Amino acid sequence: MRRVSWQRLSTQVVIATVAILVITMMAGFAVMQWHLKGQLNQQYEQRALAVAESLASQPAVIRGVEARRPDGTVQHLAMLAMGQTHARFIVITNARGIRYSHPDPALIGLPVYADPEPPATEPFRTGKAWLGIQRGTLGLTAASRQPIFTARGKAPVFDHGRLAGEVSVGFPTLKVSQQVARSLPALGALLAGVLAVGVLAALALARRLKRQTFGLELGEIAALLQEREAMLHGIREGVLGYDTSGRVLLANDAARRLLRLPPRFLGRPLTGLLPPGRLSDIISGEISGSDLLVVTGDRVLAVSRMPIRPDPRRHLGWVVTFHDETESESLKRDLDEAIGMTEALRAQSHEFANRMHTLAGLVELGQYDEAIRFVTDVSADRDALTEQLRAAIGDPRLVALILAKSALAGERGVELRVADDCRVDGAITGISEVLTVTGNLIDNAIEATAQAAGSRWAELTIVSAGADLLIRVRDSGPGVPDESEAVFTDGFTSKSSPTGARRGLGLALVRQIAQRRGGMVSVGRDGGAVFTVTLPGCLAAAAASEPMVPS
Repeated sequence: MRRVSWQRLSTQVVIATVAILVITMMAGFAVMQWHLKGQLNQQYEQRALAVAESLASQPAVIRGVEARRPDGTVQHLAMLAMGQTHARFIVITNARGIRYSHPDPALIGLPVYADPEPPATEPFRTGKAWLGIQRGTLGLTAASRQPIFTARGKAPVFDHGRLAGEVSVGFPTLKVSQQVARSLPALGALLAGVLAVGVLAALALARRLKRQTFGLELGEIAALLQEREAMLHGIREGVLGYDTSGRVLLANDAARRLLRLPPRFLGRPLTGLLPPGRLSDIISGEISGSDLLVVTGDRVLAVSRMPIRPDPRRHLGWVVTFHDETESESLKRDLDEAIGMTEALRAQSHEFANRMHTLAGLVELGQYDEAIRFVTDVSADRDALTEQLRAAIGDPRLVALILAKSALAGERGVELRVADDCRVDGAITGISEVLTVTGNLIDNAIEATAQAAGSRWAELTIVSAGADLLIRVRDSGPGVPDESEAVFTDGFTSKSSPTGARRGLGLALVRQIAQRRGGMVSVGRDGGAVFTVTLPGCLAAAAASEPMVPS
């Protein structure tokens, strides 16, 4: 036979349940026995008192106890009552406690108590009825040699309102124990049935627990929990799990850090832990897909959501993974920018080579005057744009970016214009953010306009107002969709990256920079698309322009 392992979950459940049932039933059995015995004692006490009161009210008994000496009448009445009621004894005394009847005739005529002062509870002294359990004076039982305890009832005897004696009736408590013993088999059978039902219920519970724990034992469950905790908190990706009602079940350290979860997040609904936005929509399932990009704070996350299904018929909830791609996306964007700069330099080189070929051809043809005019015009156009940018903007880094984008736009067949009202008064302090915003807006305008038919151009406007900077880019492209706010959503794009970087982050970063600085970004239509960004506190002009206050 297969040896039963005491370590099995089902065995422990059955043993624990049966042990609890047995202990509870034994305690209940003892309480019921004590309660039943108490009730029977009370019944016999009341019965004894009723017999005593009945005898105490009989005229013959009253006349008998009034006699100076016992004449046998009271004894005869007491013995008849004992035979009819099956009492253990009936003792009748006068007002001084002298026995006028007793089952042992030798005790008739003797006082009930040998002490000079009998107990104050005796009815022949108090005139009040009494009932309770007392040890009798009939000697020892023949079988066990133990004192006999009786349930007694004592009633006073009155003769025309004068206390004349008492009647004491007793029933042996042995009868009570016998009645309790007779009721025990039925009670034991009932408890045995309850125990059998409890054992069956324990077996059913053990099977249910076994099914719910997929047949795993306690040690295996503990090992799995330890492995899960080690895996969850050891991996760098964020993992968040929640049930079908939206309550958080688990979140590892990476998820808590990336989502900025509060210390007590387990069991709380997602709606109270995450701010409204794209991240919350992806986690809740309103936006479906895998590896969806989300810009939250200063991090770029790839989010995936999958259902938890132990089997096709059971759905327990969802698990969401967060992969921090900030560094990789930053490197890819830097590479994209480097490739863009390379394309701009290549365009400039190509443009310079074309002009050199034209100049060489004019020299070979002997058109020296035409060659001089050609060089002068080209130099004047380039110098005019450079001087315009230097005079209007001043910052050489921003000027270099615009010149490079102008060459790239010319290579794509797009004319990049600089508005006449461009004016930046003061040094730019947040130059990296200004370069990111300006470069992304120009790149988007070039990409959108290069595919358009007809006139293709993009216009840049940069204007300062105190310490604030306004950047606007217009183009002649097809414009933006009707839902213009969608273009600022993380991952929204219609282009592909040559480096494999995820597109659709440029405008999202523009909005993030503007919001971080307390500014705003908007998009509209004016033939093509019009993007406007305000960046507060980007210039050092405010402090320089403040009037001096004399001291």
